[in-house]
Amino acid sequence: MRDGEDQRLGTAGGGSGGGAGRRREAKQLKCYAELDGHEGAIYSTQYSHSGNLVASASFDKSVRIWDIGEQKQVAALNGHQQTVFDVAWRYDSAAVVSAGFDRMCIEWDLETRLAIAQLQCDGLVQSVRYSTHNPRIVYSGDSSGFITIHDLRQPQSATKLSNDGSMVNTIYCFKDETRLVSGDRNGEIKMWDVRVGRFMRLVSSSSQSHAISHISVVKNEKSGTEYMAANSYDNVLRVYDRVDDPSVPTPRAIHELRGIRSRNWPIKNAFLDPLVAQEQLLGLYDDDYYELDTRLQSEARGLQSMLFLVTGSAEPYAYLYRLDSHSKLARIDEKAKRGGRQRLEGHSDRVYAVATHPTEIKACTAGADSTIRLWHIPSAGRLLKDGRS
Repeated sequence: MRDGEDQRLGTAGGGSGGGAGRRREAKQLKCYAELDGHEGAIYSTQYSHSGNLVASASFDKSVRIWDIGEQKQVAALNGHQQTVFDVAWRYDSAAVVSAGFDRMCIEWDLETRLAIAQLQCDGLVQSVRYSTHNPRIVYSGDSSGFITIHDLRQPQSATKLSNDGSMVNTIYCFKDETRLVSGDRNGEIKMWDVRVGRFMRLVSSSSQSHAISHISVVKNEKSGTEYMAANSYDNVLRVYDRVDDPSVPTPRAIHELRGIRSRNWPIKNAFLDPLVAQEQLLGLYDDDYYELDTRLQSEARGLQSMLFLVTGSAEPYAYLYRLDSHSKLARIDEKAKRGGRQRLEGHSDRVYAVATHPTEIKACTAGADSTIRLWHIPSAGRLLKDGRS
């Protein structure tokens, strides 16, 4: 583990200009620690729901647990026979489930560090998620073209959803526990009704034919709108809205983020929770909002329509995008020149995995250099201003 050189927010001289100073001096995403321990590429990282731990899955066949406060490894979970490709937390943060290329999902108890359930799958398991309502239900997607619904109480009686033979690369289970979305090798994003175990509708457009490597979803609790981001092998990261509207045949693509190298690599993305970002960033303006000029007042109000999205890439960089959720289709390769993107530097090889903290403006990235980097996103005006990528 190596600490960042400076973990503090910059402030201006002092006195009554403190608020303006914080906005002026604060940085964009800043790496404050690097975690070492894995002996192979890291394909997945996830924050615990409590926010104090990170789990990672690696080519070295292990799952590792990290205390991000102490910035150290607290557990190495060994039991898979091949690459571990994904990991997910149980809601109580007392267990994780891992997905491996040995066609197994393994649930681990973090108090005993032991495997407490082993779930057999039909193919190389590329994505795994816990049910958001029932901790005994686990969803997995694999290379055989099936999404499997596992009941940890009855491991031998799994329910399988057929994806017509197309490899399932990623899945996401919605909080309402009625829907699941998948992305596959053929470039199709599909919505499933998990209550009856059937396909509901195609989410992606017919023009999208490149493999989907990862899907993330976030809900703006104030507006009730759900947004989805999908990495694909055509070097484009697409952002959709109206994901939750069954009356819309195909969700609307509101952004196409270009200039990210992702072709043929399992690149992941993650949203910052909009409510967390809005509340913490608006804190910079609350104390002196009415003393701000018109431009800064408009900037503060604009937070209500902003999305912050982090993605890996097949370069030694991750990227943070600042997006307007009210936009119609925008191609951000052009917008990036005006400050819509920040490049996160520090890795020495491809960045596969990214994750965002559940209650703070923080993120972690990991990849082929076998390290995890922890990033602090200060409550700072420069996230709202035109930086340089």
